[in-house]
Amino acid sequence: MSNIIEIKNISKIYVTGAFTVEALKNVSINISAGEFVSLVGPSGSGKSTLLHVMGFLDRPDSGEYLFAGEATSGFGDGRLAAIRSRLVGFVFQSFHLLKRTTAKDNVLLPMLYTGLGRDEKKALDCLSLLGLSDRSHHKSNEMSGGQCQRVAIARALVNDPLIILADEPTGNLDSQSRQEVMQALKALNDRGLTIVIVTHDEEISAQTNRVVRMKDGEIVSDIKKDPEKKAVQPAAVELPEARMRFSPSEIFEQFTMAIKAIWSHKTRSALTILGIFIGVGAIISLMTISEGFMKSLLSGASEEDARKLWVAPRHSFLKKRKKLTQVEVEAIRNWAPLAEKTTPLLHRNLPVSFGNRRENSVITTPEGMPLEKQKKNGGTFQNGKVTGRFFTPEENMNRERVAVINESLAKKLFEAENPINSEIRIKGITFTVIGVTEDNKAEQLFGGNPTTYIPIETALKRVFGETKIDYVEIMAPSVYDTSSAREQVILALRKIHPVREGEEDAFDVKTFEVQVKKFKEAMGNVSLVVYGIAVISLLVGGIGIMNIMLVSVTERTREIGLRKALGARNSDILGQFLIEAMVLCLIGGALGIGLGVGLGWAAFFFIKVQPALTLGTISFAFGFSSLIGVAFGFWPALRAAMLDPIEALRYE
Repeated sequence: MSNIIEIKNISKIYVTGAFTVEALKNVSINISAGEFVSLVGPSGSGKSTLLHVMGFLDRPDSGEYLFAGEATSGFGDGRLAAIRSRLVGFVFQSFHLLKRTTAKDNVLLPMLYTGLGRDEKKALDCLSLLGLSDRSHHKSNEMSGGQCQRVAIARALVNDPLIILADEPTGNLDSQSRQEVMQALKALNDRGLTIVIVTHDEEISAQTNRVVRMKDGEIVSDIKKDPEKKAVQPAAVELPEARMRFSPSEIFEQFTMAIKAIWSHKTRSALTILGIFIGVGAIISLMTISEGFMKSLLSGASEEDARKLWVAPRHSFLKKRKKLTQVEVEAIRNWAPLAEKTTPLLHRNLPVSFGNRRENSVITTPEGMPLEKQKKNGGTFQNGKVTGRFFTPEENMNRERVAVINESLAKKLFEAENPINSEIRIKGITFTVIGVTEDNKAEQLFGGNPTTYIPIETALKRVFGETKIDYVEIMAPSVYDTSSAREQVILALRKIHPVREGEEDAFDVKTFEVQVKKFKEAMGNVSLVVYGIAVISLLVGGIGIMNIMLVSVTERTREIGLRKALGARNSDILGQFLIEAMVLCLIGGALGIGLGVGLGWAAFFFIKVQPALTLGTISFAFGFSSLIGVAFGFWPALRAAMLDPIEALRYE
């Protein structure tokens, strides 16, 4: 096989609106290994189109094209990209070096799309071959035009191509730089490399071994200056198959390029991720506070709390509520053996006064706690430490006018004074404060809820003068008996309040587990508002990501064309811009986690609930951020992937 390129009667027609342009008309040409060919002709003669067909950047409408002895008409885009990557080297008039990238990294770029990884030594050898060993770490804006074009030639050489295709490689250079580039190309040709260049310059074409002149899409002359020169006989070449996966080096390069692109537009990128930052921060803060509260609530719950059940009248729409009285209490005591302790309770909201100060308070009525038990559990009530003491069952039976208040009410009524042994008034009745208990965790979450505890017998006979009970607290023998105790209580109540088939019970019987579940549901409802605001913020952030990625695609159109010319598949370009969108969102997500945790700790100073950041919360933030990046970055990435490489390279 001596012919690298065999083209037989190819034609190419472009349709622009109502105009039809025949760029190539039945063109036939063979190019042998080792030749140095120049395609010469005026603008519009078809020479660049022919070069693009030779380099698989364009397809002919008709005719046959054999490359390295194989027909290429049936090859898919993926395989053509692989051939461009491994066997064809491109040199462009405008160099098309990546900005903010060193000469060495520009030369390494074609290796990215071979799937074989990077070889920095080989890249440096190619630069040394072109006399640029001292410029390997210089960027394009730090080199002359001739040096930039030699970097482009080194880039074309790095994958050991069969042929170099150069489109006006000296068009933008001064005379000295042109000679430097031509000397470099001739030196490569002398080493046996096949080179095809497109040029308008007769001086340039005179330095090649074969001049093919074109006009109006046809070859008008084909002159070999040394027809006796024996063609190089290259080794047999097997055309590479299409790549089906991403190499680790390509993924790393794409992440690197994404970070560089973001860093080069710092202000724009910061404004873009602001919506993601706020949205993720809002969600994370709520999740950490909620997790922290539930952790605190459950860790503070004792085994005694887990043994409790509560009975209360059921709320039914358009149906009168049943009253809970001493009759129901006695039924539970008689017919629910697992109800170890049954305590009727009242729950009211009333003003409590001290001197001329007056505050609304929740009035709740336990039966009291024996002094021995208070000493045994360290002076606590419902897991809250009591300063002073709690009233006893004897004081309850004697209907004593004693009260225990929580810290929230103490601060509001007494401010800095000690409330112990002070007198407060409820509905005009005087009570002596004998203890102050800590606010429970639920009250702390909402800034404290003023609460007063008085004996139930005192409340029923002295304060309210009624027999109606708000709810009944029941203690089961153990945590494992709560479900069975609940069933017994329900059956006991049904004996005095029969229920028809399909009808609801008149009373709700809830366990501690159900109460926690109800609280979670309530927190969930509150969270919906915050989540709604956060989702709107994330949506705005996602739209910002889409807009900035569309701008990025437009700004980097030439880069996209270059990457495709160097062997990038559509999927490579798609992946590159999707990764960039994901990196933007992940940065926003990471900063949002920091914001959320910060807000959680800021809230700690007000609600005294330590935020809890779990691995699940972090995973959710990063997963959701990635999802936004993929969802809103897909359209810009797809637009980039579908760009025509020729049009992209010509983009101004």
